Amino acid sequence: MLPLASLDVLVVDCQTTGATPAHGVVLEIGWAVTRAAPPEGGPPDVRQIESHWITLPAGHRVPGPVRRLTGFDPAQVSETLAASEAWQRLRGVLSGGPISGGPVPTAIHFAQFELGFLRDWALQYEPTAPFPLDVVCVHAIACRLFPDLPRRSIRALAGFLGHSLELERRSRGHVEATAFIWNKLALELRERGVESWEQLQHWLSSARPTRPKKRRYPLPSATRRALPDQPGVYRFLRSNGDVLYVGKAASLRKRVASHFTAGVNTTERALEMLTQVHEIRATPTATALEAALLENEEIKSIDPPYNIQLLDGDRNTWFFDRGLDSVAASADESHRRGPLPSTYSVRAVRALRALASGDAPSALLRARALSTIERWAPDELVFGEGYQRFAERHGLRGAGPAEIDRQLSRAARELLATGVEEAPAGDEASSARPDSWDPERVLRHLERGLAHGHQLLQRARWLCLLHDSNIVFREGSSERSRLLSIRAGSLIDARDAPADAALERLPYRSLAERQAAFDRARYDRLRTLTSELKRVLRDGGSARIQIGRSRWLEAPALRDGLRWI
Repeated sequence: MLPLASLDVLVVDCQTTGATPAHGVVLEIGWAVTRAAPPEGGPPDVRQIESHWITLPAGHRVPGPVRRLTGFDPAQVSETLAASEAWQRLRGVLSGGPISGGPVPTAIHFAQFELGFLRDWALQYEPTAPFPLDVVCVHAIACRLFPDLPRRSIRALAGFLGHSLELERRSRGHVEATAFIWNKLALELRERGVESWEQLQHWLSSARPTRPKKRRYPLPSATRRALPDQPGVYRFLRSNGDVLYVGKAASLRKRVASHFTAGVNTTERALEMLTQVHEIRATPTATALEAALLENEEIKSIDPPYNIQLLDGDRNTWFFDRGLDSVAASADESHRRGPLPSTYSVRAVRALRALASGDAPSALLRARALSTIERWAPDELVFGEGYQRFAERHGLRGAGPAEIDRQLSRAARELLATGVEEAPAGDEASSARPDSWDPERVLRHLERGLAHGHQLLQRARWLCLLHDSNIVFREGSSERSRLLSIRAGSLIDARDAPADAALERLPYRSLAERQAAFDRARYDRLRTLTSELKRVLRDGGSARIQIGRSRWLEAPALRDGLRWI
């Protein structure tokens, strides 16, 4: 019996288009040969790593969720292997490499999943030969070794043990992660007296995993209890130092504790992340507003895998012409309405402008007005009735372009002042079928699209004002005022602001110069600042903003102006 430390083990991973061979096919396969680190120390041995996209059967469609998880794009997959050729290549590793002879010791993370597809290939391409793999499930081993760990998915387990793994589900990355996990588990098994493949199989068949009564996280509770009860930014780290997540807090101690005490409300994604957290690094700030600004900067610079809110979507800023008919990635003489966060920002406003001007409600125009895709747009009759209600409610009578713009702007301001009707559960336009629309639903989505587009246009003007500004604010729970100096869209100074504080003279920059300087980092920074100023005023604090050499915006004018952005 070879000890686990001297045993070559095959590692396999499959990405598929369905849960079983009856519902899908192998989309990608990867494998490698690994040998655990020896007892006396040294790095583990991982070699013969391969991964291949598999040629899909004619007419087979890869589901959208699978494409998003795996990053599969038919246009970018230049080389694929037939399933039969992939099987023969895998068999070549078994028969011609260092682990030939008899069923090959194989480690697969979720063996039950992959085995169905591998057995299906074996039956298709070698129906009379015995199945060549002797498989152990890495997940099953981990369940027995770490029964209290919140999650033992490949990403959670790899991160817990100190391995970096991208969120994209690709076979090569999963093979490398599984090999890393296997080598770590082999060390744990050795300490428990499990030193050979045969002993491992016996241990798996006899050692039933215990069901934990309570989740136990790798991070000691004393670590989070030692955090200060003050505003700041915190970072969750893996044992290897990777930053998993960056968050802001009004109270570092309370906010961090909330991640670990959410109970049944903790999402699967959060549990996967918390399984990997071994360390917290915190940076206290003077105020919660400054914590939000620092969080935004850290997320942009570090790109943590579990921060998605400030990373998803378009990473450019955009500028439209006066009529919203054309768009450019930078401001010029024709494109002065911006910055805007995406080319879709004012699509609904543009469509409503066209409809109010008398354009025929084509399927494309109906879809854009409702912020959906063309094949999910309502039929012309239902849309027409909903649009008629919208026009009557908001006094759209048609006329020249300037008058239509005034009417739409007035309607948007009324909607923002009174509050746009909340969407019922399941009312998202992006998930609507053509037969699920009715006139009232059309009306709701037209109002929502108009209000949102108008708000983004107003925000663009506001962000250009903030581009060079001085801000004096006080959090509602504090007697302390702070001064923020914003120059060229960046925070250059933050300090206490005594009543007689002298302020640096603001530079003069034309609107065109300010617009030309905008990129997505500036946009997100000033948008975050705007959201925080709204919160400060809502929570009983105060704020005043210098936006010109002698012009100040103060409450209530500031509070009233922020309503529209």
